[in-house]
Amino acid sequence: MTAAGPTRWTIRSGAHEAVIGRRGAGLCGYTVDGVDVTDPLGEQEVPEAYQGLVLAPWPNRVPDGRWSWAGQELQLPVNEVPTGCALHGLVAWTAWSPREVTADAVELGVAIEPQPGYPFALDLTVRWSVAADGLHCRIGVQNTGWTAAPFGVAVHPYVVLPGCTVDDLELTLPAASWLETDERLRPVALRPVTEGGHDLRAGAALRGRRLDTAFTDVSGSTVQVAGGGHAVEVWADDAFGWWQVYTSDYFPAGSPRHRRGLAVEAMTCGPDAFNTGRDLLVLEPGDRWGAEWGVRPA
Repeated sequence: MTAAGPTRWTIRSGAHEAVIGRRGAGLCGYTVDGVDVTDPLGEQEVPEAYQGLVLAPWPNRVPDGRWSWAGQELQLPVNEVPTGCALHGLVAWTAWSPREVTADAVELGVAIEPQPGYPFALDLTVRWSVAADGLHCRIGVQNTGWTAAPFGVAVHPYVVLPGCTVDDLELTLPAASWLETDERLRPVALRPVTEGGHDLRAGAALRGRRLDTAFTDVSGSTVQVAGGGHAVEVWADDAFGWWQVYTSDYFPAGSPRHRRGLAVEAMTCGPDAFNTGRDLLVLEPGDRWGAEWGVRPA
């Protein structure tokens, strides 16, 4: 981090406390009564699995980093070498600037300037706050450029429950479709959740399941993670039509983070939306967009 000033802020309201980092406007931890609700990230740790970071102007993967817009062929930086994909946008590793800090909230902002692969200008804000009903994350985007700008956003929290690993959890997710991918995690086809053993609508145990999977065609706004007599809900408003679920298998066996936290990511669009166009958001010059999601004990 090269920007001057604090690199983290702690916000509190009653029993709820969250730590927000300047890098990627990320969630570094959320506790209720001192108990972790999301997997905490140490101040000197690198969030190598994007723990808590904001993902924009696209979430997930663009295969080979290639896409086109308005007749122009574009090439994004490929930053996930094993899959050959452009992963998780342009702002996750950027130092965001504080725009407002209070006892129970912090708002951070960052500007995306036109650049090779993404020739558009956006101003992004993320407002994290805590209250009696949990943790809230409000995301705002404004097109500060001269042409219409396509984009998508997500955030990458990892839910944890006391005394549990991913293998002890049950996940309830109200989605009717899942996205099949190939060995490079490139989209193949949308499938009904009744195919492939991905029907989580009535709840399903995660023991032995390896997921890095996108779900859509949702019929509700809340995903529940339960285990060990505890439960957490991740909720999102209607702007988020996709959920990505990841069981932390990226971390090698023996790592303390291997299958410790469950990533539950509310996304406005699915993988490779720059090419498929499905649920891709487009802002005209000067226009603004906003949406909210959050986490709460159930």
